[in-house]
Amino acid sequence: MIRSKCFFLPSLIFLIFLCHCANPVTPEGGPKDITPPKVLKSEPPVATINFHNKDIRITFNEYIQLKDQNNQITIAPPLLPHTDIRLRGKSIVIDLKDTLKTNTTYSINFGNSISDLTENNVLKDFIYTFSTGTYIDSLTLSGRILSAFDLTPQKDVVAMLYINENDTLPLDSLPFHVKPYYIAKADEKGEFTFRNLRDVPLLLFALKDLNGDYIFNPPGEKVAFRDSLVKGIYIKPPSPELLKKDSIVKHDTIRPKKDTAIRNKEMVPMNTLLMFEESDSVQKIVKADMVSPGQVGIIYRFPAVKPEFIPLNIPDNTGWMIPEFNAGKDSVFLWLRSVRKDSLVLRLSAKDKIIDTARIDLRKKNPKKSKGEKGAVVLPKLQISTNMPSSRLNQFTTDPLIISAYPLSGQDLSRIRLVDGKDTVKPKVVFADTIKRKLNVSYKWKEEHPYKLIVPDSIFHAINGQSNDSVLISFKTYSVRDFGSIEMDITVDNPSGNYIVQLLSEKENVLEQKNITSSGKVKFEYLFPAKYKIKVIFDHNRNGHWDTGRYSTKLQPEKVQYFDKIIEVRANWDITESWKF
Repeated sequence: MIRSKCFFLPSLIFLIFLCHCANPVTPEGGPKDITPPKVLKSEPPVATINFHNKDIRITFNEYIQLKDQNNQITIAPPLLPHTDIRLRGKSIVIDLKDTLKTNTTYSINFGNSISDLTENNVLKDFIYTFSTGTYIDSLTLSGRILSAFDLTPQKDVVAMLYINENDTLPLDSLPFHVKPYYIAKADEKGEFTFRNLRDVPLLLFALKDLNGDYIFNPPGEKVAFRDSLVKGIYIKPPSPELLKKDSIVKHDTIRPKKDTAIRNKEMVPMNTLLMFEESDSVQKIVKADMVSPGQVGIIYRFPAVKPEFIPLNIPDNTGWMIPEFNAGKDSVFLWLRSVRKDSLVLRLSAKDKIIDTARIDLRKKNPKKSKGEKGAVVLPKLQISTNMPSSRLNQFTTDPLIISAYPLSGQDLSRIRLVDGKDTVKPKVVFADTIKRKLNVSYKWKEEHPYKLIVPDSIFHAINGQSNDSVLISFKTYSVRDFGSIEMDITVDNPSGNYIVQLLSEKENVLEQKNITSSGKVKFEYLFPAKYKIKVIFDHNRNGHWDTGRYSTKLQPEKVQYFDKIIEVRANWDITESWKF
């Protein structure tokens, strides 16, 4: 008995030790897999000539997935839609159910559609190439697509090439009717590259394809085009693994001349395309709605010429509203005088042509009325604002503005006063607009000086019956030392041209612009410390603004150019720059 107890105790201790040692521990992982899938073999091999197979199999070193095939995979020249691309194990299988053209080089660009199954590592721009003829076409063409208006790169657009081999349609009209011969997708930088091109003249076109049919469908789809036909150039193959060496060296359409062949993408001339959206020549009303009580807003597709507003459910007289157009003439406010209807029906026309008929609901956003001591209905007070939201006035560029929320039907401007230190004076006050909403207050302003504007009660009477409450507007002027300036010494190549030089904020807002027709100095003064851009528009038709293009008439958009650096303005500092364009 004693012997068995002696045996039991060591055994128990041993079992406890084993259990402690057997606690599960999460194994430490190795480095994260960041390697994209690799092609082990292709059947038939890449760059096969005299191709006659009905299917293609591309095998990888691991299991893969295909994503966004419709947008990522492009085939040039295009095959019929029933061409089937699918996964089978570690392979991509392509069934060529379409009849292939004779003596033609085909390229299947997989874009960013191929990635591994576990870590989603993307194999970028893998291209499978083959030819039904005796050689592989081997020319390359590169380019970039920029916005014509602000030169920003255009991504998610397609560059397209057309060959003049259609018997019924002229080459220039092909983008309207047929799919392109070659397709390339622009990357984040707006850059694209065509490979395996034929040695023939090509029409270069780019499209923001909204419906995915590779056909230009105006209006709405943005386009870009080259004025003249283009041709590809020879680039030495970067790797024998991607292109079959024998077929390239022996069967190229263009052979390299000794050591003069272009060897890398950086040396390839870039075809720059400027993308634009054509303006629709048919005028339309974009929106017509009530903005605030007694204020109707109408937005046009483009600036309206000789617009007319004919009411159909109220007497047509000249006093029912006051129109207020914006600077671009593409929108207007109608300030209603005495419309007592729940809705307003308007026939809108321009250039003596009816554009549209709009029904506008006037019941919403009605001003809240209250009752006075004796039960009389009292309208809310007329709101007054200024052009000095921060209570500071840049007196070197503007005067204070007193802005009424509604056009005025009556006013007593003689009662407005200005407090200058200890003195109360009568400033000069005049209307700054034709509809009597804005009042300009002029005075001999002092630098870094506080002022107060006094607007007495009920000196303004609006067309809707409202009157103002008394208002005290306090503000302070600036010192000339608070500002900087930019002087551009400009040299123009074409002295007979017309140029619009614009001062822009970093966010591309137009702050100021000046028209010039020859070389000289352009100065932007009294600028707040900030970073600015300078842009020029080559105003060919001299209408004072940038104009878009039209492909059907081969009209390119008006050229723009930016000064090559952002200019930082500091207080009490004048900057001079030279610019040639």
